[in-house]
This record gives sequence, C-alpha cells and structure tokens, in this order.
Amino acid sequence: MSRRILTLTLVLFAALLHGCAIRTPPYAPSVDNIDLARHSGARPVALGSFVVGAGLDSGTRIGLRGASMESSVGSDYAAYLAQALRQELHLAGKLDPKSTIEISGTLVGNDIAAAGISTNSGYVEARFVVRSAGQVRYDAVKRAEASWDSSLMGAIAIPKAQQQYPALVQMLLKALWSDPRFVAALQ
Repeated sequence: MSRRILTLTLVLFAALLHGCAIRTPPYAPSVDNIDLARHSGARPVALGSFVVGAGLDSGTRIGLRGASMESSVGSDYAAYLAQALRQELHLAGKLDPKSTIEISGTLVGNDIAAAGISTNSGYVEARFVVRSAGQVRYDAVKRAEASWDSSLMGAIAIPKAQQQYPALVQMLLKALWSDPRFVAALQ
C-alpha cells in the first residue's frame, strides 16, 4: 500500500512540476554598459516599441526541461529587453522620453538549452533600429550567446539556467554599445 502511495505522490509531483512556470530574475544593470553609454558621446534618447518577432515561440516563454520560464517584465521577453535598456540609459543619464532620437527593437531569437548533462547554453538576438526625426540612422541585428557548466540534476540545472538570462541580456546590450555605428547614430 505504501509503495502505491509513493508512486502516486511522485506522479502527481511530476505532473505539477511539468506545468510550473518560473520567472526571469530582475535585470541588474551592467556597470560596464552604463559606463559605455555614459562615455559614448551619445545624446539622450527615447525608447520606442520593442516587440517579439513574428513566429518566435520563445518570445513569451522558454522551456527549461520540465518547466517553462516567462519574463518577469510585461508579457514577453521584448518587454524585458526594453526595460533592461531603459534602466541602463537612465543610469547613464541618456534617457529622455522627449528626444527626437528613438531606439526600437524586435526580439528575433531567444532560447536557453538546459537539457545538457554537464554544459548548457543560451542566446538572445534582437534587431535594433535608431531613428532620428523619423529617419532610420541605424538598423542591425545583435546577438549574445554563452555556455556554462551545469548538472544532470534539474534542481541544479534549471535555477542555473534561469540565472543566466539577465547575463545574456547584459552581453547583448554590451554588443550594442560596442558598435561604433550604433553610437554614431545617437550623436
């Protein structure tokens, strides 16, 4: 009888875990990115719309083994990216909602592979567009990817993968601020 109860308990626990959704950690602005923005010579900018690209299933949720991870900002990962950029622009003194220079974006790639036995990986890819007085001055796709040591055990691998998402976004924004064409479009 106790074996049957144990089996039933495990099945119910697995069913509940399968439907669990976890959230991304809050974005922690990168000091390096803030310094790049602050010393870039860029004028203050406004943020336009950030959207998920057509057909990008991982724009609203990312599968992490038996769980799924959703953005902790807004209803999708484009909102998370916009909020991350907004925070860094604000801290660098480069955010002005009334500016005629506007940055918008489209999330075109977004995934974390958390099924590895010893290593997992992830990437974030977005198209950024800078308009000045309505005219396009910059249009490019940036990508950040990383891999990290992991574990076969989901109790270790899933939280570790979850913690990597903000780091991927930091890397993506660093790639953006490190592009001289992007910086020139903001001057």
